[in-house]
Amino acid sequence: MAKSFGRRVNPQTGVSPGTGVAAVAAVAAQEETSYAPPTTLPPFNDRVSVEDEIQKWRNSRRFPIPWPQLSLMASLCFGIGSFVLPDSVNSAIQWPLYALAAASFYGWLTGRRKNVKT
Repeated sequence: MAKSFGRRVNPQTGVSPGTGVAAVAAVAAQEETSYAPPTTLPPFNDRVSVEDEIQKWRNSRRFPIPWPQLSLMASLCFGIGSFVLPDSVNSAIQWPLYALAAASFYGWLTGRRKNVKT
């Protein structure tokens, strides 16, 4: 069989166009006869409420906040900020920057310890 350049290959080789409709109708008829609806429902205690399903869906979509990485980045930024700011600004906020850098660095250390233990 020679391929023509730029022509699509028919995925159903050997099937004529007229038999495609009959095949689709046969498959649809087979699907209709093979479906059987459930005859019994699960016990009431085993059913999941809609609110529980919605809560489970919301919990699966949540993005966990990477606190250790954020606190390390914050401590680095506060520390670098104390060196980079001009002297007129740095003299006014030097100690708050050091306090923020120390607090975020402490947060990074405690978060890192929690991750190492688990």
